Amino acid sequence: MRVPLGMIAMAAALATAPALAQVGSPSVPRGEAKAEGDALLAQAGASDLFDNLTADDAQDIKLKHKASGLVCEFNPGWTSNRVVVFDAAQAGATRGDDIACSTGGAVGERTLYASRTPGRSLADAFAHDLAEVKKSHPGAVDYALPPGTDSPILQMLAIPPMPPSKTARLIVDHSFTSVSSAVVKDWSLEFRFTCPQEHEDAAAGTLQPTLWVTILAQMSGAPLDLVDPKQTV
Repeated sequence: MRVPLGMIAMAAALATAPALAQVGSPSVPRGEAKAEGDALLAQAGASDLFDNLTADDAQDIKLKHKASGLVCEFNPGWTSNRVVVFDAAQAGATRGDDIACSTGGAVGERTLYASRTPGRSLADAFAHDLAEVKKSHPGAVDYALPPGTDSPILQMLAIPPMPPSKTARLIVDHSFTSVSSAVVKDWSLEFRFTCPQEHEDAAAGTLQPTLWVTILAQMSGAPLDLVDPKQTV
């Protein structure tokens, strides 16, 4: 199956556009998003670890982690916007080998973690990430997609060369929460997404996987127009 670029673009716009995240708010004044990006890096003491790619007229913030190449995107003005540089916990690790980026929006709160972990398997990464979520939320219960859900965005996650990944979906304290894991270029990626429980089906079928697909594509270089080999004949 070929997933049209237009469909990806439309879904990505719905999931990530600052205009949606700030419904009813005026556009971000020129230079404000870039300035907030600089401030986020200064607050985290991470100006030497990231490049601020935010354009002067941008409506979102883009900070590129130099070591991994990962681009973190933020909706301007949200109090949850944050860059975190964790202390090196492993022998031989260097500063900047373990980072996180958080942002908010009308569609949900999300945090993206990147850790340099050469040789780590996807199974180990996912088991660790899921265990951390369940440790913090012992009352979490599994969420299952409604029967018959047919999401082209979800299908893209299983089409090479999109990197293999795993996702768990949970209901936690009346909220939908997902945790996704992948290992790309010696970096473990973990993506957590949370939104009100009433949006669980849209979040699980479209919003969260669109964000995750764009993260994986950006990090790995995989195209956003993929063909399932089984459906090309």
